[in-house]
Amino acid sequence: YLWEGGGGGGGGGIGDGEVPSDGKSGDDAVARRRILNDVKEMRQPVLSQSDKERMKKAKYFFKFATAACGWPIYAAHKGFASVCCNLGCKVSRCCQGMDAEQEEHIRYNSCCCRLSLPAFVDYAGIPPEDVILANISTDIDQVVYYVCFDRKTKSVVVAVRGTLSAQDAITDSRQKYTSFPLPPSLQSEECKESTCAEGFKRVCERIVADLLNCPRLHRILDTEKDASIIVTGHSLGGAISSLLPFFLLNKPQFQNRKVLAYPMAPPPTVPRALANMPRVRKMVTSVVYQDDVVPRLSVHNLSKLRFQIIHELSRAKGQSIRALMNEGIKEGSDQVDVVETKALIDYDSRNEDPLHIVGTIFHMKTELTAMCEGACVGCYQLCCCPFRGMVAPRGTYRTICYKATSDTFQEVIIAAQMTHEHLPSSYERAFQDLFFE
Repeated sequence: YLWEGGGGGGGGGIGDGEVPSDGKSGDDAVARRRILNDVKEMRQPVLSQSDKERMKKAKYFFKFATAACGWPIYAAHKGFASVCCNLGCKVSRCCQGMDAEQEEHIRYNSCCCRLSLPAFVDYAGIPPEDVILANISTDIDQVVYYVCFDRKTKSVVVAVRGTLSAQDAITDSRQKYTSFPLPPSLQSEECKESTCAEGFKRVCERIVADLLNCPRLHRILDTEKDASIIVTGHSLGGAISSLLPFFLLNKPQFQNRKVLAYPMAPPPTVPRALANMPRVRKMVTSVVYQDDVVPRLSVHNLSKLRFQIIHELSRAKGQSIRALMNEGIKEGSDQVDVVETKALIDYDSRNEDPLHIVGTIFHMKTELTAMCEGACVGCYQLCCCPFRGMVAPRGTYRTICYKATSDTFQEVIIAAQMTHEHLPSSYERAFQDLFFE
């Protein structure tokens, strides 16, 4: 069941009085209204068996997305002392378990990066010999990613790391729109290409080039005729995993393969028409947690937020605020044109189609049901607390999951924990709390 979002504050984009927007009525509308009420009351809405299976697979492949963070995520879970004690010993074991061809397709750019490979192997729970390709060297328009064969699901997994370096941040910021060709199976007479951010496109092109030039990967695919290709990642990795299937399916070597994507915390990446295409919705399963800020970050959404702030400040009665607005917006003017700022609020990206999250979107929401003894409740509730928004209080949580439309995330929500809820550990905890019969 899908419905439009609408900036419901901390409620994750569900506003009061909203009605499902697919144009249906009758019993279906009543059922959707019931689901909307369930979400507001933090009761798990009824999901179909196929939706439950998709979330179970998303939970399973999320471990690869987390493992792609390498030694930093290993240190976060087991302590920095374990990085030197445990991973240092495993570096040699990983290298011993690989042949010369594997080592040829593993790229490093520092000694610390060599710790990331055993961390990935340990966290993902795979033997070192199942690592097919790894790029542990980061640069502008080049991200860290791992390619491995998962024996449990008989699939080739491409796990892309999120933003962890200055070069990654620059890649994130390259948001100039550029076009890319759609796969033949998604083309129509009216539409043969789409648009995405320039930085994301260049990363996808590099990864596809590496996959095409990896003989070991092609031998595995020739041996495992039914093996599917799974792409997953978190944050920046979520953006790449949202786009990579389109680039893979453009290559004859992968067109006969089943390609699925499980982006976690992905930013908006493609226009609405492509994001909501039925075949794309079957191929891509995106997961968003609570008020995570990244799935709501786009040039369009940030511009709209800026204009909303300008408009609200322009309505302020305080002379000091109005003077600040006059100085910041109209130098030399003694007043702010409220009508003009209201027009700016209606910013609709006239020159560019706003980007949306790709595929079927599952939105997880969590509610704290009980605090642990000794937890800093009073301090956590204070706005001046330096750790507010950085850590979650210790206690018992209830997590629910429902399907949402990409429009749900077309507005930036300013929430206390919008950055903490973006962390892989927050998604991991939500997946653990989420339970389906």
